[in-house]
Amino acid sequence: MLARLLLLSTCAWIVQAQDISKFVLSDDAAKKTLIKNEINVDTAEKIAKACVEFAKKNNQAVTVFVLTPTGQTVYSYRMDGQVPINIETARLKAESVLFTRDSTHARANQVANNISLQMRWAPLGVFPVPGGLPIVAGGQMIGAVGVGGGTRDEDCAYEALTQVVGPQPPLAPPTPPAVPQAK
Repeated sequence: MLARLLLLSTCAWIVQAQDISKFVLSDDAAKKTLIKNEINVDTAEKIAKACVEFAKKNNQAVTVFVLTPTGQTVYSYRMDGQVPINIETARLKAESVLFTRDSTHARANQVANNISLQMRWAPLGVFPVPGGLPIVAGGQMIGAVGVGGGTRDEDCAYEALTQVVGPQPPLAPPTPPAVPQAK
């Protein structure tokens, strides 16, 4: 337990120590938008391309959405062979991160075996399925990524984020197994 806490605190320090300036809007762009800590298109494109490379290596096809912290699309990419539901779930995963400021896998763990929480979140559009992650640089959420269509969507997103931006918050533990319902 102590080793896990030490690892988490070390990861948190590394994430906060990142130079955020190379991942967010330039000063000139920030003057126009009045927002500084928002992912820039170059970083968003690199994240999507890194995720696509991961998917290709793992014989998958995915769709990737990268959003600003306020929900605007910065970059999206659909590999060939994606059906509409794959595209929509990628977008929903990224949007869900914006609502919760957490991974969609962490939220999936919260709603597992909790029907009342599932029902409360459904009208809000929270999509608690692994594959959506906050994009963190310098201790700030600068955007969100959502990946849909593959069998390893969360791994794809996490690998891309750590490759492009650097260390990210640790992934959520596996989702607890379903509890059998009483009859």
